[in-house]
Amino acid sequence: MGGARRDTEPPAVPATVAVLLGPVAVWMGIIVPAAGRGQHVFLAAAFGIVCVLSGVRALRIAGRRRAVRVWSWVGLVLGTAGLVMLVWQVLSFATGGAFPPPFWSPYARG
Repeated sequence: MGGARRDTEPPAVPATVAVLLGPVAVWMGIIVPAAGRGQHVFLAAAFGIVCVLSGVRALRIAGRRRAVRVWSWVGLVLGTAGLVMLVWQVLSFATGGAFPPPFWSPYARG
């Protein structure tokens, strides 16, 4: 009862989730459609947040497993990039163009 409980989850599981959701988060962060914007932003944020949290979880339980740590970082970087791109576009839309539109999406001009 007094001993610390060890993690029994294999660290490759959250690393795999992070790597699989990372490209989805980036793709959804690149393109924010004019129609159905709210639903798109919600789903993109959900994918990005789950990706980042999975990458952090995998890093915490990876120990000395180098491959798991590498794939965790790949997923973490992709998920963070997707979230940053999404937030940039949402800020540009929300401010009506006062926040500069992203350079990768020339149609996102308010």
